[in-house]
Amino acid sequence: MSLRVLLRHGVEIRLTANEFRTLAYLALNKGRVISQTELTEHLYDQDFERDSNVIEVTIARLRRKIGTGIIVTRRGHGYLIPTDDTGPDKNGPDKFGDG
Repeated sequence: MSLRVLLRHGVEIRLTANEFRTLAYLALNKGRVISQTELTEHLYDQDFERDSNVIEVTIARLRRKIGTGIIVTRRGHGYLIPTDDTGPDKNGPDKFGDG
């Protein structure tokens, strides 16, 4: 399994490749709500079962690893990493990298 590393407040957090891709996509679109459909289309091939709960599971695992306030759920719309304009961002900058 390929692991990636997130450096958060000087602490290395190991992420699976799927967790890393999900977090990176949300970070690249910071402040914009990303629907489950868009995440699924970006992360998986066309044969992926759209009714799968893999996105919810991935988001839950990310929250356990990086904290609950980073990824926000907009019920009925999707997920986002807030900016100053879209919600509280009390956690400061984070760095992503291969590990």
